[in-house]
Amino acid sequence: MAEITKTMLGTTLVASLLALLAIIAITSVNLILRLFSDSSLPASLPRVGRGGKTGLIAQAKANIASITNLRALLDEGYAKYSKNNQAYVLPYFINGPHVILPNTQIGWLLEQPDSVLSQEMVNRQFLEAEYTFFHANLVDHPVHPEVIQYQLTKKIHTFIDDIVEEVNLCLGESWGLDTEEWREVSVYSTMLNLIARLSTRVFVGLPLCRNPDFLKVCSEFIRNVVLVAVAINVFPGFLKPLVAPIFTLYDYILYRRCSSFIMPIIRERLNKLTESHEKLSHDPQRPNDYVQWAIDHALAKRIVNPRELDPRVISGRLSVLCFAAIQSSVITLTNLLFDLAASPECAASLAAMRDEVIRETAPPPPPRDSSGRSAWSKASLARMTRVDSALRESMRMNGFVERGIMKMVVAPDGVVLPDGTRIPRGAKVGVSGYCIHRDEEIYTDAKRYDAFRFTTNNGAGGEGPQSLVSTSETFMGFSHGSHACPGRFFAANQLKIALAHIALLYEIEEITERPANKWLFGHLGPPMSKTLRVKRRKVLV
Repeated sequence: MAEITKTMLGTTLVASLLALLAIIAITSVNLILRLFSDSSLPASLPRVGRGGKTGLIAQAKANIASITNLRALLDEGYAKYSKNNQAYVLPYFINGPHVILPNTQIGWLLEQPDSVLSQEMVNRQFLEAEYTFFHANLVDHPVHPEVIQYQLTKKIHTFIDDIVEEVNLCLGESWGLDTEEWREVSVYSTMLNLIARLSTRVFVGLPLCRNPDFLKVCSEFIRNVVLVAVAINVFPGFLKPLVAPIFTLYDYILYRRCSSFIMPIIRERLNKLTESHEKLSHDPQRPNDYVQWAIDHALAKRIVNPRELDPRVISGRLSVLCFAAIQSSVITLTNLLFDLAASPECAASLAAMRDEVIRETAPPPPPRDSSGRSAWSKASLARMTRVDSALRESMRMNGFVERGIMKMVVAPDGVVLPDGTRIPRGAKVGVSGYCIHRDEEIYTDAKRYDAFRFTTNNGAGGEGPQSLVSTSETFMGFSHGSHACPGRFFAANQLKIALAHIALLYEIEEITERPANKWLFGHLGPPMSKTLRVKRRKVLV
């Protein structure tokens, strides 16, 4: 019997080793083919990164350059083709080449229906959503756009005081209260903790948003998603279902640990549905958070879909919402602080924002307002144009992705570009926000961080202050068009409250040179390990 067992184990090990070798061999062949491949895009479209040459070697060099120096390829294509009203092919080794349209064809791009060009498909592929978000196979949409649009956005004013309270507490804990000595802080780490607390204060409320174990697990999960997606994308499609569970194993453990904190809340809310939902909906003490919004939204439909009330779906969608809300805002705030610190006008910019915040949040004298309401409101935040502009300018200079708008051709017969070129189904077509944001013909002195660029009409041809949430063909920090980020209104308010309090409460020591962001396949990572010196202000208003 022992001999049989030993033989079976040996056979299993040999089979596993052979399977592993087969996967490695197939993946290596796939990567080599991808390196020399030019997809099935028409030869009439010009290519960048080839140095004017053709052939397999030139294509391989271009694909390698898309890994090592994508920025140079974008600059080449924008100067040589986009500025001359011509589309071109940008090599992208990881997920295939992109057709980049000139700025003049953005209108055409936005006019195409989702049945022809899909932005959602690009996002799902970029994040490998079928594997990195563990509930994606349960529902058509891993994200909950209706809840974001009709609940999160419309109820922004109801949780401003909560965010203000959380900012004060969190900054005091992470940046300190010492008004005498400078303190060196890890910018990314402290901003991750701050934004995680602000977002979860809204999504799940107290006391969970202050639970260090929950925040640690949630933050780790959020940080890993993009890296895991890149790793999965290396493999050919038919192998992804086999290798994805290996690469997502650690994330799955984090996700389950995160869910262990959230599931009891969800189940408790669902158990209360034994009462009349109508009665509960009028309860003034009912929770005002994502879990409740998701339940209410599901029950508000004429025909209730049981899957919408599946605790796994609610928890899974919450994890996606946390990723979208937290990661992008952390990157934005981290970039903003380094942009400010490296600016010669750092102290003056902070002082100007401080004055604006004090002015806009000062309560009116009695008897004009004796209600005791907080001076922080949606209206007062909207009037903070300097705070708004400082954030918008940082997103212009250092967005978290290079693309502005990117869509995938989903029409079976492909699509015909404005110049008459037909590109096939599965191809990606769009515009680069990075290049447009740094165009000297659109933005004066475009490579310089000008904190208050958007407080006047000196931005990109706009009249008067231009809001952080306003998208256009010249500002695509949140993309543009009908598929612009639906959560940008919540993100903007959260970011403005955070920056307003930093300006109010702290001094930031200037630095001589801004640390560079790192490019990873179109994703622009902030200086995650770099620090700044900060000090609590002595005089508080």
